[in-house]
Amino acid sequence: MLNSKYEKIVSELESKFPSSVVLLDEPMKGHTTFKIGGPADIFIEPTFEDIVGVIEVLKENGLPFTLIGNGSNLLVSDEGIEGAVISLGKLSSEIIVKDNVIEAQAGAMLGAVANAAAKAGLTGLEFASGIPGTVGGAVFMNAGAYGGEIKDILE
Repeated sequence: MLNSKYEKIVSELESKFPSSVVLLDEPMKGHTTFKIGGPADIFIEPTFEDIVGVIEVLKENGLPFTLIGNGSNLLVSDEGIEGAVISLGKLSSEIIVKDNVIEAQAGAMLGAVANAAAKAGLTGLEFASGIPGTVGGAVFMNAGAYGGEIKDILE
C-alpha cells in the first residue's frame, strides 16, 4: 500500500504537528482490543490541538481517513485500512469536572469518565463504568448498558 505520496504526506504531518504521532504502514493489530488487523497506510495519533489541522492536511491531499478511539470492538481486515487512521486515544483524553458538568475529550475512556463523575459525587453515568470504549465512540454509537444511554446524559 505504501507509495511516495504517503511519504510526502507523512513528512508534511510530522513537520506541521511535531507533538503528534505519525507512522507509516502501521499494523492495526496493535490498536484494536481483539489484536487483529493489517496495516494502515498512515496511522496518526494527534494531540487534541492538532486534530483539525491533521484532517485539513489529509483532505488537501485527497487522502481518505478513518477515525478510531481505543479500537474496542473494532475488526480490521488483514488487508489493512487504505489511507489514514486517526486515533483519538491517549493524546486527546483529558477529563475536566466543572461543578456538575464533565467535559471529556473524544479519546477519554468512558470508564475513566464514569470514575471522575463518581469521585465528584455526580450521578447518571454509573451505567458506563464497564463499557470499554471512548467518549467519542460512545457518542457516535449511543453506548448504553443497564438501562442507561449516553444520549440521556449528553449536553
